[in-house]
Amino acid sequence: MESTKEKLLPGTATTHIVHGEKGFGKIEMLLKATGGLSLSQVCAVTGLEGSTIQNWVKRGWVAHPKGKRYEEIHIARVLIINALKECIKLENIAQLMTYVNGTTEDNSDEIIKENDLYNYLCSALQRLGQVDDLSQGGVESLVETAIKDYEGPTPYARVRIRKALTVMIYACVCTDVKRRTEAMMQQVLHELKNPDSIMEENLTSGINAVEKQEAEISKAEAKDTKTESKTSSEETRKTIAQALREWDLNRVESILNEDGEEDETPASADSPANTDGGGQQSAGSPEKSAQKPWYFRRN
Repeated sequence: MESTKEKLLPGTATTHIVHGEKGFGKIEMLLKATGGLSLSQVCAVTGLEGSTIQNWVKRGWVAHPKGKRYEEIHIARVLIINALKECIKLENIAQLMTYVNGTTEDNSDEIIKENDLYNYLCSALQRLGQVDDLSQGGVESLVETAIKDYEGPTPYARVRIRKALTVMIYACVCTDVKRRTEAMMQQVLHELKNPDSIMEENLTSGINAVEKQEAEISKAEAKDTKTESKTSSEETRKTIAQALREWDLNRVESILNEDGEEDETPASADSPANTDGGGQQSAGSPEKSAQKPWYFRRN
């Protein structure tokens, strides 16, 4: 199945499914704004010809519009039929809808509003992209999740809706697979007729793919380099700070040691101990002491 962002609402031509939004929600907005859609507007939404919709009304598959305006009950039925018609015969779709809600002109025996039925179908199809197993059990599980809030007029109503929705989901999946198959078959036929141009297209496509991949790699490397540079800079700052702290500590220890030696071996200013062999002032001289930080100088 297509991803949620790319999937069209069942039976429509342009409207896309939005995760978490009711499938019939956008149609309801149009109905509130217009008070009912005209035939041309229904055609724009569904992609159907006006004559096709009128034929469905004539056959009794869709209820007659009121004053040439199509309301939610009409549009929901048109959308459902349109979504299923590629894989199920129109006559059988009509029977399926009769199985759920009886005849189109009598609403007294319906067990669910058809726009709600359409919403359930859309909800199940949105979740289908998250389910790998298309077995009957997997689809039925999706249906149960979709109709968890449904409360029908009879105990058997839920069973009918579950069965009908299961059929609808399989039909929509089959339609999607059929369209994918036809699209791929068209590509194969085009390649058979134009082998040279296809080779050139594939080569160009391959080059573009490589360039795109290289661009992504370069972007990732640049990001990594930036991160490494930032980390290296931080480590350098930490190393310098550490070195300065150690240097300060060594300096303090050296000065303290010098002071200690002076205390242990005091000498007068005229003593030879105050000078080294070269006549330089010793560490305890006033000149040396003046170079010490103020907090180590003696009064």
